Amino acid sequence: MIAMQEGVITPQTTYNCPGYYQAGNRRIPCFHGERHGLVTLREAVAHSCNGYFDMVFEKLINRKGPKQTDTSFTIWRNNVAKFGLGSRLDLDMPAEGPGYLPKASFYDKLYRKGGWRSSTVISLGIGRGELQATPLQLANIEATIANRGFYYKPHLIKSIGDKQIIKSEYTVKNYVGVDAQYFEPAIDGMQQVVDVGTAAGSKNTGIIMCGKTGTAQTSHGKDNSVFVAFAPRENPKIAIAVVVENSGQGATRAAPIASFIVEKYLRDSITSRPSGIEPNYYMNANLLPEIVVKTTPAQKAKADSIKKLKADSMRKKAPVKSANNKNQLPVKYRQPLNLKMMSNQQRSFFFNVDWLMVFIYRRFVQLAY
Repeated sequence: MIAMQEGVITPQTTYNCPGYYQAGNRRIPCFHGERHGLVTLREAVAHSCNGYFDMVFEKLINRKGPKQTDTSFTIWRNNVAKFGLGSRLDLDMPAEGPGYLPKASFYDKLYRKGGWRSSTVISLGIGRGELQATPLQLANIEATIANRGFYYKPHLIKSIGDKQIIKSEYTVKNYVGVDAQYFEPAIDGMQQVVDVGTAAGSKNTGIIMCGKTGTAQTSHGKDNSVFVAFAPRENPKIAIAVVVENSGQGATRAAPIASFIVEKYLRDSITSRPSGIEPNYYMNANLLPEIVVKTTPAQKAKADSIKKLKADSMRKKAPVKSANNKNQLPVKYRQPLNLKMMSNQQRSFFFNVDWLMVFIYRRFVQLAY
């Protein structure tokens, strides 16, 4: 959208995707090497073609020539920052994260001034590299796209009791510097994401949802599943961002969950999807990693020894079992009582306490076996 506003591309600009993008001497693959062929902006959004976005990013950064990389990068960064990235949105709650949107000075220190080019930071073209965004920022960008160019600062508190307490700063439109006309081609692509693209399995009959899948790669475990969306396309009522850690591609977990939440919000119910997905599958899933405790051979041997001693001790203490009563009490509880040796007070106390202990013992033995 920024590139269209700047006149660098048009909605008809194409890219022929061979499964990768060549950035200088670096070859950046599309996800799993998928070949998308000739794509326009709409198709690139719908089918998540990394190469298209890398191409657009390089056009923006190289527009003034390689010697002016710093200048072009700063212009790009300032335009992206208007969408709410790289700083707090001033939510009315503490501890909001700012994310991170690197400056040219960051790369000057890292590679020396004049020692880096667009190909050096090409990962930023698809939101990777040093760029960090919070889920709130992602949802806010969806609200901006849904509004065709502006957003209200997100806030939690609308009223306390009957008293409206929305601060004036939350009623101001924050424009991002992109004309409304340039949002439509991107929105077309986002609708196709759900209709026929990467999130087609989450399509819901009757609600036109516009979204974008994302796959945030990690250094350990599966990728993080990401999906952002707004709905309906016209007169939108909800913007959403879903991140499910270590669960694969955006379409596998995040998109279905977002789809269910959107429908519940708009209709207060959840209906069946043409793809057959249903909420219980995702509600009952356990994606937590298995806890693996690493032990040395010596520790394992010691643990096994302790376990064996405990087992032997339990066997010695186990109640006597017979064919008639497997939960029979130990012998000491079945000896005849020597009542003659007891006083009346002792007899009364013994019978009360012994009856209670036998009752408790029988109940616990029964449970244990």
